[in-house]
Amino acid sequence: MTSKKTAGMKFQFGKHELELRLDGKAILNIEKRLKKSIMSLFMSGNGQIQLPPTNEILVVLQGANQTHGVTDTMLVDDFQAWLDEGNTTLELFTTLTDLVTEAGFFGKKSSDDQKEEPVTLDNDDPDEDSLI
Repeated sequence: MTSKKTAGMKFQFGKHELELRLDGKAILNIEKRLKKSIMSLFMSGNGQIQLPPTNEILVVLQGANQTHGVTDTMLVDDFQAWLDEGNTTLELFTTLTDLVTEAGFFGKKSSDDQKEEPVTLDNDDPDEDSLI
């Protein structure tokens, strides 16, 4: 069995450029800190889609961050700078969604999904003598 390294994504957040990667160790640490699964951030108790609280998004960002020396306090300051720059918590949620999608939480795209052929109304085997 081969091991596949989870790709990372760069994210400029306030004064820091974070290198975010949800590998196995990060996932376990985040879920331990949240006391719930990462997937439960997106679902309410009755199974409806929900937006997670901002503090939980920041916990995930901190747990996924591979940039050395960024503390919780720095991340909170970066969040304030993020808002001061005109960004929104919804944009932060989008970053979280991109991160968990890249980590495979919502499934992986197959190579077939990436190269979809255009749909046409033409026959697959057109008659060369046809005028239309």
